[in-house]
Amino acid sequence: MNAVHTRLFGLLASSWGSLLIYFYQSGRLHKYLAPDFHHLIMFGGIGILILGVYSIINPQEKKSSCGHEHQHEAHHHACDHDHGHDHSHDHHHDHHHDHHHDDDCSDCSHEHEEGHGPLITILLTIIPLSIAMNFTEDKLSNTGLSKKGLYEAPNLTNFASIPPFTRADIEKRVPKNEHGEFELRLINAYYAAGDREIQDIYDGLPVELEGRIAPEKINNESGNRMRIFRSIMTCCASDLQVIGISLEFPEDVAKSEEGDWVKAGGILTFETINGTVVPLLKVRGVNLAEEPYSEFLLRQ
Repeated sequence: MNAVHTRLFGLLASSWGSLLIYFYQSGRLHKYLAPDFHHLIMFGGIGILILGVYSIINPQEKKSSCGHEHQHEAHHHACDHDHGHDHSHDHHHDHHHDHHHDDDCSDCSHEHEEGHGPLITILLTIIPLSIAMNFTEDKLSNTGLSKKGLYEAPNLTNFASIPPFTRADIEKRVPKNEHGEFELRLINAYYAAGDREIQDIYDGLPVELEGRIAPEKINNESGNRMRIFRSIMTCCASDLQVIGISLEFPEDVAKSEEGDWVKAGGILTFETINGTVVPLLKVRGVNLAEEPYSEFLLRQ
Protein backbone atom coordinates (compact mmCIF):
# COMPACT_ATOMS: atom_id res chain seq x y z
CA MET A 1 0.00 0.00 0.00
CA ASN A 2 1.53 3.30 -1.04
CA ALA A 3 1.24 6.68 0.71
CA VAL A 4 -1.68 7.84 -1.45
CA HIS A 5 -3.69 4.74 -0.58
CA THR A 6 -2.93 5.18 3.11
CA ARG A 7 -4.11 8.79 2.99
CA LEU A 8 -7.33 7.78 1.21
CA PHE A 9 -8.12 5.19 3.84
CA GLY A 10 -7.25 7.79 6.48
CA LEU A 11 -9.80 10.08 4.85
CA LEU A 12 -12.40 7.30 5.05
CA ALA A 13 -11.68 6.71 8.75
CA SER A 14 -11.87 10.44 9.43
CA SER A 15 -15.27 10.57 7.73
CA TRP A 16 -16.62 7.76 9.91
CA GLY A 17 -15.23 9.34 13.08
CA SER A 18 -16.71 12.72 12.17
CA LEU A 19 -20.07 11.08 11.47
CA LEU A 20 -20.20 9.48 14.92
CA ILE A 21 -19.34 12.80 16.57
CA TYR A 22 -22.00 14.55 14.46
CA PHE A 23 -24.68 12.07 15.54
CA TYR A 24 -23.70 12.60 19.17
CA GLN A 25 -23.62 16.40 18.92
CA SER A 26 -26.75 16.84 16.79
CA GLY A 27 -29.01 14.72 18.99
CA ARG A 28 -29.95 12.29 16.22
CA LEU A 29 -28.27 9.57 18.24
CA HIS A 30 -31.15 9.74 20.75
CA LYS A 31 -33.40 8.05 18.20
CA TYR A 32 -31.18 4.98 17.90
CA LEU A 33 -29.39 4.44 21.19
CA ALA A 34 -30.24 4.62 24.89
CA PRO A 35 -28.59 7.62 26.60
CA ASP A 36 -26.41 5.38 28.77
CA PHE A 37 -24.36 4.54 25.67
CA HIS A 38 -24.10 7.97 24.05
CA HIS A 39 -20.68 8.84 25.48
CA LEU A 40 -19.21 5.59 24.14
CA ILE A 41 -20.17 6.69 20.63
CA MET A 42 -18.52 10.08 21.15
CA PHE A 43 -15.27 8.57 22.45
CA GLY A 44 -15.27 6.00 19.64
CA GLY A 45 -15.75 8.75 17.05
CA ILE A 46 -12.87 10.77 18.50
CA GLY A 47 -10.60 7.72 18.45
CA ILE A 48 -11.42 6.86 14.82
CA LEU A 49 -10.96 10.51 13.80
CA ILE A 50 -7.52 10.66 15.43
CA LEU A 51 -6.51 7.44 13.67
CA GLY A 52 -7.70 8.79 10.32
CA VAL A 53 -5.93 12.14 10.70
CA TYR A 54 -2.71 10.36 11.69
CA SER A 55 -2.90 8.18 8.59
CA ILE A 56 -3.35 11.30 6.42
CA ILE A 57 -0.46 13.21 8.02
CA ASN A 58 1.98 10.34 8.45
CA PRO A 59 1.29 7.57 5.92
CA GLN A 60 3.45 4.46 6.19
CA GLU A 61 4.25 3.12 2.75
CA LYS A 62 4.32 -0.66 2.49
CA LYS A 63 7.16 -1.90 0.30
CA SER A 64 6.12 -4.19 -2.49
CA SER A 65 7.39 -7.74 -2.32
CA CYS A 66 7.96 -7.49 -6.06
CA GLY A 67 10.56 -4.72 -5.92
CA HIS A 68 13.52 -7.06 -6.10
CA GLU A 69 11.85 -9.09 -8.80
CA HIS A 70 11.27 -6.09 -11.05
CA GLN A 71 14.90 -5.10 -10.74
CA HIS A 72 15.98 -8.62 -11.44
CA GLU A 73 13.63 -8.90 -14.40
CA ALA A 74 14.91 -5.64 -15.84
CA HIS A 75 18.46 -6.95 -15.55
CA HIS A 76 17.40 -10.18 -17.21
CA HIS A 77 15.89 -8.34 -20.19
CA ALA A 78 18.91 -6.11 -20.43
CA CYS A 79 21.05 -9.21 -20.77
CA ASP A 80 18.96 -10.75 -23.56
CA HIS A 81 21.25 -9.41 -26.26
CA ASP A 82 24.28 -11.45 -27.20
CA HIS A 83 27.33 -10.84 -24.98
CA GLY A 84 29.25 -13.49 -26.76
CA HIS A 85 28.74 -16.04 -24.03
CA ASP A 86 28.71 -19.65 -25.04
CA HIS A 87 25.57 -21.72 -25.09
CA SER A 88 26.29 -23.45 -21.81
CA HIS A 89 26.53 -20.13 -19.96
CA ASP A 90 23.34 -18.84 -21.58
CA HIS A 91 21.46 -21.92 -20.54
CA HIS A 92 22.64 -21.61 -16.98
CA HIS A 93 21.82 -17.89 -16.86
CA ASP A 94 18.29 -18.31 -18.23
CA HIS A 95 17.51 -21.23 -15.99
CA HIS A 96 18.54 -19.30 -12.89
CA HIS A 97 16.41 -16.26 -13.71
CA ASP A 98 13.30 -18.21 -14.66
CA HIS A 99 13.40 -20.19 -11.45
CA HIS A 100 13.75 -17.07 -9.28
CA HIS A 101 10.95 -15.26 -11.11
CA ASP A 102 8.52 -18.14 -10.59
CA ASP A 103 9.19 -18.18 -6.83
CA ASP A 104 8.43 -14.49 -6.31
CA CYS A 105 5.77 -13.72 -8.89
CA SER A 106 2.92 -15.47 -7.09
CA ASP A 107 3.25 -12.91 -4.31
CA CYS A 108 3.37 -10.04 -6.77
CA SER A 109 0.36 -11.06 -8.86
CA HIS A 110 -1.68 -11.66 -5.72
CA GLU A 111 -0.88 -8.18 -4.41
CA HIS A 112 -1.64 -6.44 -7.69
CA GLU A 113 -4.97 -8.24 -8.20
CA GLU A 114 -6.27 -7.89 -4.63
CA GLY A 115 -9.27 -5.55 -4.01
CA HIS A 116 -10.69 -2.76 -6.10
CA GLY A 117 -8.72 0.21 -4.78
CA PRO A 118 -9.23 2.67 -1.92
CA LEU A 119 -10.96 5.34 -4.02
CA ILE A 120 -13.73 2.93 -5.04
CA THR A 121 -14.03 1.81 -1.43
CA ILE A 122 -14.50 5.39 -0.28
CA LEU A 123 -17.12 6.12 -2.95
CA LEU A 124 -19.05 2.93 -2.17
CA THR A 125 -19.11 3.96 1.49
CA ILE A 126 -19.52 7.72 1.51
CA ILE A 127 -22.17 8.08 -1.20
CA PRO A 128 -24.77 5.67 0.32
CA LEU A 129 -23.96 7.04 3.78
CA SER A 130 -24.57 10.63 2.67
CA ILE A 131 -27.86 9.69 1.02
CA ALA A 132 -29.01 7.85 4.15
CA MET A 133 -28.09 10.78 6.42
CA ASN A 134 -30.01 13.28 4.31
CA PHE A 135 -33.18 11.28 3.66
CA THR A 136 -33.65 9.16 6.80
CA GLU A 137 -36.43 10.55 9.03
CA ASP A 138 -35.04 9.01 12.24
CA LYS A 139 -38.36 7.43 13.17
CA LEU A 140 -40.35 4.26 12.58
CA SER A 141 -43.25 4.21 10.17
CA ASN A 142 -46.62 3.00 11.41
CA THR A 143 -45.81 -0.39 9.90
CA GLY A 144 -42.53 -0.46 11.79
CA LEU A 145 -44.27 0.53 15.02
CA SER A 146 -46.77 -2.30 14.49
CA LYS A 147 -43.95 -4.81 14.14
CA LYS A 148 -42.44 -3.52 17.40
CA GLY A 149 -45.64 -4.20 19.37
CA LEU A 150 -47.77 -1.04 19.09
CA TYR A 151 -51.02 -3.02 18.78
CA GLU A 152 -50.10 -6.04 20.90
CA ALA A 153 -51.90 -6.83 24.16
CA PRO A 154 -49.90 -6.56 27.42
CA ASN A 155 -47.92 -9.60 28.49
CA LEU A 156 -49.69 -11.03 31.53
CA THR A 157 -46.42 -11.99 33.28
CA ASN A 158 -44.74 -8.57 33.26
CA PHE A 159 -46.40 -7.36 36.45
CA ALA A 160 -45.78 -10.54 38.42
CA SER A 161 -42.83 -9.07 40.36
CA ILE A 162 -44.50 -5.75 41.28
CA PRO A 163 -45.03 -5.49 45.05
CA PRO A 164 -48.61 -5.01 46.31
CA PHE A 165 -49.95 -1.46 46.53
CA THR A 166 -53.24 0.33 46.98
CA ARG A 167 -54.95 3.44 45.59
CA ALA A 168 -53.83 5.21 48.78
CA ASP A 169 -50.22 4.51 47.74
CA ILE A 170 -50.93 6.15 44.38
CA GLU A 171 -52.32 9.18 46.18
CA LYS A 172 -49.09 9.51 48.15
CA ARG A 173 -46.57 8.85 45.39
CA VAL A 174 -48.00 10.04 42.07
CA PRO A 175 -48.35 13.79 41.40
CA LYS A 176 -51.52 15.28 39.90
CA ASN A 177 -52.07 17.83 37.15
CA GLU A 178 -54.28 20.91 37.40
CA HIS A 179 -57.36 18.79 36.62
CA GLY A 180 -56.71 16.47 39.56
CA GLU A 181 -55.56 13.62 37.26
CA PHE A 182 -52.67 11.41 38.29
CA GLU A 183 -49.61 11.89 36.06
CA LEU A 184 -49.27 8.17 35.55
CA ARG A 185 -46.50 6.60 33.53
CA LEU A 186 -47.95 5.03 30.42
CA ILE A 187 -46.06 1.78 31.01
CA ASN A 188 -47.81 1.37 34.39
CA ALA A 189 -51.25 1.81 32.84
CA TYR A 190 -50.32 -0.56 30.01
CA TYR A 191 -49.19 -3.46 32.20
CA ALA A 192 -51.99 -2.99 34.71
CA ALA A 193 -54.14 -5.04 32.36
CA GLY A 194 -52.00 -8.05 33.19
CA ASP A 195 -53.08 -8.31 36.83
CA ARG A 196 -56.66 -8.43 38.10
CA GLU A 197 -55.88 -6.78 41.45
CA ILE A 198 -54.03 -3.91 39.80
CA GLN A 199 -56.89 -3.51 37.32
CA ASP A 200 -59.25 -3.00 40.25
CA ILE A 201 -56.96 -0.28 41.66
CA TYR A 202 -56.56 1.57 38.36
CA ASP A 203 -60.05 1.07 36.96
CA GLY A 204 -61.91 4.39 36.96
CA LEU A 205 -58.81 6.33 38.03
CA PRO A 206 -58.44 9.86 36.57
CA VAL A 207 -55.02 9.86 34.91
CA GLU A 208 -52.88 11.83 32.48
CA LEU A 209 -50.74 9.85 30.05
CA GLU A 210 -47.89 11.28 27.99
CA GLY A 211 -46.73 9.92 24.65
CA ARG A 212 -46.93 10.07 20.89
CA ILE A 213 -50.11 9.65 18.84
CA ALA A 214 -50.71 6.89 16.28
CA PRO A 215 -53.87 5.75 14.47
CA GLU A 216 -55.99 3.05 16.14
CA LYS A 217 -56.45 -0.16 14.17
CA ILE A 218 -58.22 -2.28 16.78
CA ASN A 219 -61.91 -2.06 17.77
CA ASN A 220 -62.33 1.29 16.05
CA GLU A 221 -65.40 0.80 13.87
CA SER A 222 -66.83 4.17 14.93
CA GLY A 223 -63.57 5.98 14.08
CA ASN A 224 -63.44 7.85 17.40
CA ARG A 225 -60.26 6.23 18.68
CA MET A 226 -56.53 6.81 18.40
CA ARG A 227 -53.58 5.30 20.22
CA ILE A 228 -51.00 6.86 22.51
CA PHE A 229 -47.64 5.09 22.74
CA ARG A 230 -44.13 5.22 24.05
CA SER A 231 -41.03 3.24 23.22
CA ILE A 232 -38.84 1.18 25.51
CA MET A 233 -35.18 0.84 24.59
CA THR A 234 -32.72 -1.14 26.69
CA CYS A 235 -29.68 -0.65 24.47
CA CYS A 236 -30.34 0.29 20.85
CA ALA A 237 -33.04 0.49 18.20
CA SER A 238 -32.77 -3.23 17.44
CA ASP A 239 -34.26 -4.14 20.86
CA LEU A 240 -36.91 -1.40 20.71
CA GLN A 241 -40.35 -2.29 22.08
CA VAL A 242 -43.42 -0.10 21.59
CA ILE A 243 -46.33 -0.06 24.06
CA GLY A 244 -49.62 1.66 23.30
CA ILE A 245 -53.01 2.37 24.87
CA SER A 246 -56.23 3.11 23.04
CA LEU A 247 -57.76 6.59 23.43
CA GLU A 248 -61.50 7.03 23.06
CA PHE A 249 -62.50 10.59 22.12
CA PRO A 250 -65.94 12.04 22.89
CA GLU A 251 -67.64 13.99 20.12
CA ASP A 252 -66.80 17.39 21.63
CA VAL A 253 -63.04 16.72 21.79
CA ALA A 254 -61.00 16.99 18.61
CA LYS A 255 -58.71 14.08 17.85
CA SER A 256 -54.98 14.67 17.77
CA GLU A 257 -52.80 14.52 14.69
CA GLU A 258 -50.73 11.42 14.02
CA GLY A 259 -47.18 11.90 15.30
CA ASP A 260 -48.05 14.60 17.86
CA TRP A 261 -46.42 14.40 21.28
CA VAL A 262 -49.26 14.96 23.77
CA LYS A 263 -50.54 14.71 27.30
CA ALA A 264 -53.94 13.02 27.31
CA GLY A 265 -56.16 13.26 30.39
CA GLY A 266 -59.22 11.19 31.19
CA ILE A 267 -60.55 8.13 32.97
CA LEU A 268 -58.56 4.89 32.78
CA THR A 269 -60.74 1.83 32.18
CA PHE A 270 -60.30 -1.70 30.83
CA GLU A 271 -62.05 -3.63 28.09
CA THR A 272 -61.88 -7.18 26.76
CA ILE A 273 -61.04 -7.70 23.09
CA ASN A 274 -60.87 -11.25 21.71
CA GLY A 275 -60.65 -12.60 25.25
CA THR A 276 -57.77 -10.33 26.27
CA VAL A 277 -58.04 -7.48 28.79
CA VAL A 278 -56.52 -4.23 27.51
CA PRO A 279 -56.42 -0.68 28.93
CA LEU A 280 -58.55 2.15 27.49
CA LEU A 281 -58.38 5.85 28.30
CA LYS A 282 -61.69 7.68 27.93
CA VAL A 283 -60.37 11.10 26.99
CA ARG A 284 -61.35 14.31 28.78
CA GLY A 285 -58.90 16.42 26.79
CA VAL A 286 -55.59 16.33 24.96
CA ASN A 287 -52.86 18.98 24.98
CA LEU A 288 -49.77 19.23 22.84
CA ALA A 289 -46.62 18.76 24.92
CA GLU A 290 -42.95 19.42 24.42
CA GLU A 291 -41.16 16.31 23.25
CA PRO A 292 -38.60 15.18 25.85
CA TYR A 293 -34.87 14.91 25.32
CA SER A 294 -35.38 11.21 24.65
CA GLU A 295 -38.79 9.68 24.16
CA PHE A 296 -37.52 6.25 25.17
CA LEU A 297 -38.27 4.89 28.61
CA LEU A 298 -34.86 4.28 30.12
CA ARG A 299 -33.83 1.18 32.01
CA GLN A 300 -35.25 1.19 35.51
